[in-house]
Amino acid sequence: MSTKSLRFLPVGLAAGSLLAAMALTTAAPASASPAGKRQTVVTALGYNSTDWRYLQVPPAADQPLFADRSFDDSGWPSGQEGFGTVNRTCKWNNPANVKTHWAVNTDILVRHWVHIPRDAQEVRIQGTVDNDASVYLNGHLLQAVKSGNCNAGAIDVVVPANYLDCCNLLAVRGHDYGLATYLNVAVTYVKPTPAA
Repeated sequence: MSTKSLRFLPVGLAAGSLLAAMALTTAAPASASPAGKRQTVVTALGYNSTDWRYLQVPPAADQPLFADRSFDDSGWPSGQEGFGTVNRTCKWNNPANVKTHWAVNTDILVRHWVHIPRDAQEVRIQGTVDNDASVYLNGHLLQAVKSGNCNAGAIDVVVPANYLDCCNLLAVRGHDYGLATYLNVAVTYVKPTPAA
C-alpha cells in the first residue's frame, strides 16, 4: 500500500463503526515506502478526547478569531468529545458516544492543542458532524463540511505541511439546523520508521 493510498483510508468510518475506527487509527502499521522505510499511522488526538475548550453560540454569532492560535479561550468550559444530543436521531446520538451536551439550533466552537512531531507526514483530521462544520488548523480553514444527518467520515482532510508547527491548534465550528447535534474528530499522522 502506498503512502498515497493511506491518504484515502477512511479507517472504518464509512463502514459506520466509530469504535473500530478508533482501534485502527491508534497504531496501524503500513507497508514499506519506496525509500525502504516502514510507516506507522499514529493517533495524535483520538476520538472522545478530553480537555476540549468549547462554547455554544447562536448560529449568526460572529466569532472570527476563535480559530487563531492567539485567541484566549481561558473563560470557556472544558469538555470531552463527542459533543451532541442523546435523542437517538442518528446512531451517534446516545450516551455512549455523547460526552458533552451541544444544544440543537446552535453553533459550537471547539478548540484543542495537538502535538505533532516534526517528522510527521500526512497529518489527517477525520470525524463526524451533524450538520455542518468548518475545520481549522493554526487559523487556516482546511475544510467546510455539509454533512446532513451524522454522515460518518464527512470530516476528512489532509493538512498541508506548511500549515504545521510542533504545537498546533485544531479548531472546529459546528453548525446545527435542528433535531440533533453531533461532533467528534480525531487527528492522525504517518510516522516513518527505519526498516527492520
